[in-house]
Amino acid sequence: MNKLSSRHFMFFIIATSTIALRSYSSIFINYGGRDTWLISLFASLIIFFYFTFLLYVFRKTNIYNITEIFSKVLPKRANNILIFIFSIGLFLSAIESASVNANSIHTNYFLSTPTWYCLLFIIIPAGYVLLKKFNSILVLVIIIGTITLIGDIILIALLLKFLDFNYLLPIMENGMTNDKWLCLLEIIGSFSSIVIALPYLIYLDKKESLLKHNSLAITISCILITISFISAIAFFSPDRAGKIFYPGYIESQRVQIAGFFEFGELFYIFRSVCLWFIKYILSSYGILLLYKDKIKKQKSFVIFYSLALFIASFIVTQNQYFLFYFLRLFQLTNLVFFIAIPLVIFIIFYFGKYNKKVTKKIIP
Repeated sequence: MNKLSSRHFMFFIIATSTIALRSYSSIFINYGGRDTWLISLFASLIIFFYFTFLLYVFRKTNIYNITEIFSKVLPKRANNILIFIFSIGLFLSAIESASVNANSIHTNYFLSTPTWYCLLFIIIPAGYVLLKKFNSILVLVIIIGTITLIGDIILIALLLKFLDFNYLLPIMENGMTNDKWLCLLEIIGSFSSIVIALPYLIYLDKKESLLKHNSLAITISCILITISFISAIAFFSPDRAGKIFYPGYIESQRVQIAGFFEFGELFYIFRSVCLWFIKYILSSYGILLLYKDKIKKQKSFVIFYSLALFIASFIVTQNQYFLFYFLRLFQLTNLVFFIAIPLVIFIIFYFGKYNKKVTKKIIP
């Protein structure tokens, strides 16, 4: 029953690519200012062409296993090294997911609860899920993704009356400054987490509409991210939005029922906790898929992996400012792990190895 359709794959794309940019949007607004939303559109366009090219290569070559593509391009030792580097990117993404989720819970909801306890609350249930079959993860992603999208639409509608769109003007007053270029790179780096979904293509069953549904998923992700930036800037002003750790949480508190019940918090809490959990699962399970032939005892690996990740996340979350410094660097390292390495490998594979084979078949 481990079957994945292109429609299901849309939820994997949205879940991995949107939550970071929407949770700690202040990191990007701090550099991009009032034009961050416009910069995010440029970044989305770049990611659209990049990810579409990767999927086109999968579709054209009819090879949907990323490790197989790596192995066809590189000698065994180099292949193992690059797969390991790609896995480090997935591991860092899992650290990001656990750390931000725990820190968000500690900072926004339960200030007296230590972050290590929040981490246990995330990592232990995640370890249980990682020991299940892919079908369980697929159902979890689809259900949470659907509920989250519905909640986002409702929350955006409720927040509209509190937004002052004059904060978005003037547009590109000083052109593309160095800070805005850095903002563009960081957004591309964060958006490149979409590549976390690639190892799951081995389960893809219905491939005909893959590119079409990919386009739709990235468009939805782009809309959600852009609206999130616009909302934060129009709600706080660009200066204040760039100095708040989690602007979305403060925004959601403005939505109330009967003047005392903070109704908007429910949508934010569900989205933040659940989507970070999903991203953690997809990053971690992706490592299991990359090394499924080498991991003999999955339970032992998951226990060791969870322990290592708990220690790393605990260190990162000890100081709020250090965490956000780590997150800034993480966006830039993603450019290597999730952009440069896959792009170079896929270009060599498609224009070198694959096209030569096709040419030999046509011209014997």
